[in-house]
Amino acid sequence: MFDLNGIITDSWAYHSQSWRQIADQLGIEWSAELEEAIKGRDRIDSLDAILDSAGKRGQYTRQQKEALANQKNDIYQTMLDKMNPSDILPGILAFLDDLTRHGYKMIIASASANAPKEIRKLKLENYFPLIVDLKTIKHNKPAPDVFAKAAEMLHLPPEACVGIDDGIVGIKSINAAGIVSIGVGDPQILHEAAINFERTDQLTLANIRQAWPK
Repeated sequence: MFDLNGIITDSWAYHSQSWRQIADQLGIEWSAELEEAIKGRDRIDSLDAILDSAGKRGQYTRQQKEALANQKNDIYQTMLDKMNPSDILPGILAFLDDLTRHGYKMIIASASANAPKEIRKLKLENYFPLIVDLKTIKHNKPAPDVFAKAAEMLHLPPEACVGIDDGIVGIKSINAAGIVSIGVGDPQILHEAAINFERTDQLTLANIRQAWPK
């Protein structure tokens, strides 16, 4: 089970730039801590975190927040049009090929509603015919719903699955679903993951087997 942004491609940079424009518009200071706090969250949750950082959540109605979230998505969609297979992160294609050769089932379990479009832009449809539809779940990450739904779509029990994510909320979601979690990024931030790698090019079956929890 793969998160998309930060694992398959660095579309997170587009998300970050889009949200930063919204924060600037609202007069809210952007920071590395704020960027980390919204990673892996859906649009409304991300916007709430941005507003909370400045104590402004109560100043906006649900309708106003939805308008801001839609504005962010419009900015992101413009950036997304530039995405192509060269945006796939290092080592990922080799990892996907290795998983395919060994008969592993794969699915995208992303908090982003844009995941199907991104997979098409990256030309990875053959690897990921299955993508969790966010309309079929009640709660997004860090709740377990996304990864629990992914296990259901793969027709596998959670304990037979592995989830890969680069965000704190994603790792929490994987763990809450009873799935073995692999974090990619700073191990101090992703310390709740069962297995940690700092870079995507370290994602190999051999490395995962070596690091597998005893």
